[in-house]
Amino acid sequence: MSVKARVLAPDEGLARSLAELFDELPDSLTGEGAFDSRLWDAALLDPARDILGRSGKGLRARLLEYAWQMGGGDPDGPPALLPMVIELLHVGSLVIDDIEDDSASRRGQPALHRRYGLPLALNTGNWLYFLALALLPRLPVAAERRLDLYEDISTALVRCHRGQALDLSVRITAVRRSDVPGVVAATTRLKTGSLMQLAATLGVRAAGGSAAQIEGIGRFGSELGVGLQMLDDWSGIGVDARKQKGIEDIKLARPTWPWAWLARADDEFGYAELVRQVRGLSIDWEAERILERMRAALGSTARGRIRAHLDAAVEGLRDTAGDDPLLEAVREDVDRLERAFG
Repeated sequence: MSVKARVLAPDEGLARSLAELFDELPDSLTGEGAFDSRLWDAALLDPARDILGRSGKGLRARLLEYAWQMGGGDPDGPPALLPMVIELLHVGSLVIDDIEDDSASRRGQPALHRRYGLPLALNTGNWLYFLALALLPRLPVAAERRLDLYEDISTALVRCHRGQALDLSVRITAVRRSDVPGVVAATTRLKTGSLMQLAATLGVRAAGGSAAQIEGIGRFGSELGVGLQMLDDWSGIGVDARKQKGIEDIKLARPTWPWAWLARADDEFGYAELVRQVRGLSIDWEAERILERMRAALGSTARGRIRAHLDAAVEGLRDTAGDDPLLEAVREDVDRLERAFG
């Protein structure tokens, strides 16, 4: 099977492998004690299997595999546990993020805290973080390289939580217009970019890539993460099917990329008026009216900005990867990602 076909395979297999992971681990990682094992299922493993069994885009695992190949890893792919590590970290972050935002759903089903209650969901999300770290000693890599992977993960988690702190606390109604682009960029690079950068870094480092490859491919991961957040933010404004997400962002006064682009525009009065309207919001139809004004103000320019960012990210990767044939597969995957947002 070709590399392209393998790394672009649907994510259902990864989700199934994650949900079944606990069957292959020792009791010390999944539960132990002289009592009915169903108690462990209800307390921890059932919620974990539930969220891990829901298929997502699998983008971070695929990015890790691309990086593994570019770093000179075995053509058959990285050790099976390595993509699981990044997905466990990602899914754990989704559980915590849903709690902090009190989201109603995740991947087409009730958010974990809505289905199992906040205490169990919070414990499960944190456990997924720690389980990812506990799997590292089981990776077939040299001890010194494994230590570097620990450091990569620790740094990324610290950065992600810094970004989440900004996302949770900063509101567009309380930020000077001149600061908005910087706040949005910092939040995105820390929260979304760091985890994507980690996926790329884990792949190339585990494969034994050079320092230049680790830096360059990791940078591509970060830039791809920024582009992903741009797509997510804009689709809530510009795509009818995701309008509810945009309304939620406006009601919560989140500093998103559409606000950053509007803040850079010349229409200072128009920007101030939109912020004033957000400050006085009380019902959904008012948020929808603001959404329509933002959509009209940005029009087709938003997609152009996103496309330019994604193109620059891929070209930046070319500086590191040269004429690696995987670049074409990466570009196709990026194009597919963009289309997925409507």
